Amino acid sequence: MKQRWMLAAALGFAATLIAHGARLGDPAKPLSLVKTVKGTPVDLAAGKGKQVYVVEFWATWCGPCRTSIPHLTELQKRFKDQGVSFVGISDETEDEVRPFVEKMGAKMDYAVALDDDRKTSKDYMQAFQQNGIPTAFVVDQEGRIAWVGHPMGGLDKAIEQIVAKTYDLAAAQKEFDGRAAAQARMQELNQAFGKYMEAASKAEATGLTPLGDTLVTLAAKDPQILNAIAWNVLTIPAIKTRDLAFALKVAEAAVEASGGKEAAILDTYARALFDSGKKAEAIVQQKKAIEVAPAAMKAQMEATLGKYSGK
Repeated sequence: MKQRWMLAAALGFAATLIAHGARLGDPAKPLSLVKTVKGTPVDLAAGKGKQVYVVEFWATWCGPCRTSIPHLTELQKRFKDQGVSFVGISDETEDEVRPFVEKMGAKMDYAVALDDDRKTSKDYMQAFQQNGIPTAFVVDQEGRIAWVGHPMGGLDKAIEQIVAKTYDLAAAQKEFDGRAAAQARMQELNQAFGKYMEAASKAEATGLTPLGDTLVTLAAKDPQILNAIAWNVLTIPAIKTRDLAFALKVAEAAVEASGGKEAAILDTYARALFDSGKKAEAIVQQKKAIEVAPAAMKAQMEATLGKYSGK
């Protein structure tokens, strides 16, 4: 089976939307639901003019969804008296969802419903080209889709502003467009990284230089992306032709882009120097990394320094 190489995993990104036809401010479609497994059935039309709804798409098998459930419960309790109702929608069967919800008990304290042959998912997830769960949609008092995103990525702030009627829909659309562009860029980066890794995984690799140049161009002086490229080139075991000069160049660019103040980036730079035979310089950079490292990282970085020093 062909290996799929992704920088996104290393950076904590999720490849989701690339472009979107639906826009914030569009009227929210009715929810097409088979059954409400927990709580009171949600009718968006009935709440128009007075109620705010959070419509979240999730599944029992989704790890990030399970992580966000207590957060959603906390938000439901916090905003319940301010006219905000939450509903979690799954496209799974009742036999799959009900036991999960019952086991969660008070940790999942909001309405939970079953999608009708993915009709609701089509009207929300597909319309906004959201490919990953959990994803939440906020329907404002006027019945419009006002916010779209990860439940733990700014949802609370959006609800606060929507409830207070201080929410800037135009600014939210601009931010949403920015996310789309960033995610499109990540997809392009992943494709370029996949090509680089496919070539580097061969014992006698050819064409690495132009592939590497493309990666650096797409990184656009983003220190985290540059750091991820360098670290992967330095450490992924499947690489058979390891271009240390390229890794060193990219690691140095990451340090410059970050202002030399991020421990993880300095640690990668030190690794690139050490692997390139520049031990004295590696020690200097590793010491810099330790100086700025948070307490939780210092022990590991000091152990690495010991390795570079031959201790």
